[in-house]
Amino acid sequence: TAHGQKSISICTFKKPHLHTMIIAPQPMAVAAATVATAAVGAAVLVLSAAVASNVYETRSILMRAKSSLQLQSSLPCWKTSDDVVADLKGMRRSELLEMFLRCEPPSLSDLAFSEEDDAAEDGGWRYDGYLLDNGPILTPVTGFITNRLFGRGRPWLGKAYSKPTTAASASSSSNFVGGVVIGKNRFSSSSSSSENNDELLDRTFDCTIDASVLSSPDAAASSSSMFQRYAPHCHCPVSLRSPIMPLVWRGMVDELRVVDAKQLVDAGGKEQHETKVLLGMGYFAWSLGVWNAAPFCLVARRVMRHRMEKSCKID
Repeated sequence: TAHGQKSISICTFKKPHLHTMIIAPQPMAVAAATVATAAVGAAVLVLSAAVASNVYETRSILMRAKSSLQLQSSLPCWKTSDDVVADLKGMRRSELLEMFLRCEPPSLSDLAFSEEDDAAEDGGWRYDGYLLDNGPILTPVTGFITNRLFGRGRPWLGKAYSKPTTAASASSSSNFVGGVVIGKNRFSSSSSSSENNDELLDRTFDCTIDASVLSSPDAAASSSSMFQRYAPHCHCPVSLRSPIMPLVWRGMVDELRVVDAKQLVDAGGKEQHETKVLLGMGYFAWSLGVWNAAPFCLVARRVMRHRMEKSCKID
């Protein structure tokens, strides 16, 4: 001031209202969210392209078969079921699909059935399952769904079929209802299929012989398949623990045919079961169905009672 006195300036700040306060996002958080969104978008794009490739491949093979053009693949000559599996594992999806067209569906009465008599030392037959090529992108996806989601972390081992009976029962526990064979999937009782021999039986399905989209006028191709449908056994209410998965498995369907490998012998020189090797195409009805099918195969093997079997219910 003019008199040499010091003056003190007091600044007052008004407290902003809560509804007017804007918190600026942190740059790192924005960057992380952007990267995550871009990664999800890229993954969806890659998976969509892989599915589209499967659909185009399936359609092209069916169109070639319906045009009476010769299928490129030919059935090799096998001596053992292990030879069949080794060759199937080395084939591309397109080759497996062409082979599937050449095969015939099994007769339900000729399936290799399990032995349900607990007193019998011979446990009957089980089918060991093997996932086959489904393209470079979808092969690991199929493995994750089958070995992680389908059995809730328990590796998938294959399938088992119950002997049909003539009991005219409408109960879901009956093995034979109106010409339908009942089967179940086999899972390891632990998170690793190599830890022990115990297995769990679950994911029940019905088996019927029906007309298939995977057919052609070619005499070498079949117009029917053995269908395995899970919907009749997925009537349980949606649980809070797993609200989506029961609906997912309702749309699961398998088509199977017998690989034409007659007079196969096992390691001991004994002739194998006539439906020793089944070639399958698995798909979800809600995921473009049979056009986006994933190949797999089943091999019948005899088992003894030392292997513990349990029934369980997996959500």
